Amino acid sequence: MGVDPMAIYHHLPSKAAVLDGVVEILWSEVQPARFAPDVPWTEQVLMAMRAFRATLRAHPRPVTVAGTHPAVTPGMLQLVDRSLGWLTEAGLDPAEALDLIDCLAFFTMGQVLAEVGEPAGGESTPPEAVHRSLDPEAYPHLAAVFANGYDYHPDEQFEAGITALLAGWQLRRS
Repeated sequence: MGVDPMAIYHHLPSKAAVLDGVVEILWSEVQPARFAPDVPWTEQVLMAMRAFRATLRAHPRPVTVAGTHPAVTPGMLQLVDRSLGWLTEAGLDPAEALDLIDCLAFFTMGQVLAEVGEPAGGESTPPEAVHRSLDPEAYPHLAAVFANGYDYHPDEQFEAGITALLAGWQLRRS
């Protein structure tokens, strides 16, 4: 006799509660170190987002769930509260710090989803095949960049994006 996959719902109030638990477990692996006063807050935030990205990449299946379930469980709330405290100690306004946490977390989740996520509806034509067959008259800029050997580098793209977000955030504050 097999296990009834719905049996877990007899112990939890809903499917959403199960998914919140999955996200709670995922977030529990993200444990940023205590902010050090001698290290700029921007560098410490970068280290935390790199660690978050590594955790998400290690567990790609729940990335979509993590991106669509707000921080409502005690562990998630504690992590956000602790991070918010560190950023306000570093001089950020509390509301601004929470916006920054959201912005960086959503960027990181989106980047990881693009790297490891399974296409909705299943696989389609591989992008490389489409890129090789681009009509230069219809898509001159795309055809040129792919003809010149463009290659996707997710690590470099993540670093460029997260660094730009933080630089823009700092400019916005000045």
